[in-house]
Amino acid sequence: MVDANHWFENDCARAFWDQRHGKSYLDLLRATGGWLDVRPGETWIDLGCGSGQLTALLWQRAAGKIGRIHALDCASANREALEKLAARLAPAKQDRIRFEVHDLSRGLPQYASSSVNGVVSGLAISYAESFDSRTGRYTDAAYNHLLEDVYRVLQPGGRFVFSVNVPQPRFWSILFDSFRSGLFVPHARRVFFNSLRMQFYGRWLKSEARRGRFHFFPIQEIKGRLAATGFSGIEHTLSYARQAYVIRAIKPYALENRVSVRPYCDARESLAATPASVR
Repeated sequence: MVDANHWFENDCARAFWDQRHGKSYLDLLRATGGWLDVRPGETWIDLGCGSGQLTALLWQRAAGKIGRIHALDCASANREALEKLAARLAPAKQDRIRFEVHDLSRGLPQYASSSVNGVVSGLAISYAESFDSRTGRYTDAAYNHLLEDVYRVLQPGGRFVFSVNVPQPRFWSILFDSFRSGLFVPHARRVFFNSLRMQFYGRWLKSEARRGRFHFFPIQEIKGRLAATGFSGIEHTLSYARQAYVIRAIKPYALENRVSVRPYCDARESLAATPASVR
C-alpha cells in the first residue's frame, strides 16, 4: 500500500493559499525577499511554488524585467492561482511565467546544467521523499538528489534562496502569531477554517517526518549538506514565528573541494542525533 501524499491533492493546495494573509507568512516573504538578488533578463525556478507568492516577489524584485520564471508544483490546482497571478502582474507578457506540474522528489531532470540564474523555494524541499524497497524504510536520497540537481542547473554565481521548517516545528505558534497581530484579512471566515485545516496537515507532516519520510533538519545539518554539494557563501536567518530557516547559498565560480555526501541516511537517525535543546 502506497502512503498518501496530501501535497498532490488540490484541496490541500487550496487550504494553503490563505496563509499569505498571516503575519508570520508575510515576515517569511520579507526575509526571503531580502536575499533575492534578481537581475533583468534572468531565468529563475520557483520550486514548490504553491499559489505563487515567491513568483510575484521575483517579478517585483526585477521590476517586471525578469527573463523567465518556471513555477513548479505537484498540485495541479496551483495552475489556476499562477494564471491569475500572471494576469495581474503583466497581462501582455504572461509567457514569462510558466507553471508546470512537477514532483520535486524527482529532482530537476527537465533542465540542462548551468541553465538558470537562481532557484527560490518556500517551505518545500523538505518534502522530497524516497523509499527504499529493500529495507522498507524512507530515506533522504531524494532530498540529497534535489540539492545536487539545484546545484547542477544553476550557472556559476547562481543563487539558491529557500526556506524550510525547523526540527519539530510548532505550527500552532504560526497561527497564534498571525491572529495576535490583529491584521484585517478578507474572507476572514474562510481564512480561519483553512488555518484549522493547515493544522491538520501540519500534524501529518510532523508524523511523517518522525518516520523519516520528510526532513526537518537542524540548520547545521542543512548547511553541511549544502557545503557537501558544492555551495558556498551559506547564510541563514530565522523567520515564520521562529519556525523556519531562510537560507541563501551560492554556486561558486571556481570549483571548490567538495565533501563526499552519504548515499542516504535514515532521517530518524539524524533526528535522534539532534540535541534535545534544538528539537
